[in-house]
Amino acid sequence: MMQYFEWFLPDDGNLWNRLREDAPHLSQIGVSSVWIPPCYKGTGSNDVGYGAYDLYDLGEFDQKGTVRTKYGTKQELHDCIQALHDNRIAVYADVVLNHKAGGDELGALLCHRLQSSRQQGRHLRYPG
Repeated sequence: MMQYFEWFLPDDGNLWNRLREDAPHLSQIGVSSVWIPPCYKGTGSNDVGYGAYDLYDLGEFDQKGTVRTKYGTKQELHDCIQALHDNRIAVYADVVLNHKAGGDELGALLCHRLQSSRQQGRHLRYPG
């Protein structure tokens, strides 16, 4: 498996296109699977995907000042995956469902105070 991303990629929206074009070469050198970054919309076009804003926006809605994600549009992602599959390369997407960022509205949060020090140490302190 080849990791086809890293933290400091340029914010140019072209990773999906570069990977699509690189698919035949990757296949020729024996790469059988690639690990791609989070595909969904982050807090802005420069978000690497770990500040998840909308898990269902893969680069098709105008949110947070951009339609594309840091890596490209939804159509470019689909074309990239198709090219990889056409070259017999499996695709594994990095997905982090518990990260949430960039909420647009304030909301209420109900909290309960824990009584025992054991509970406080397990549930409230970081790092635990």
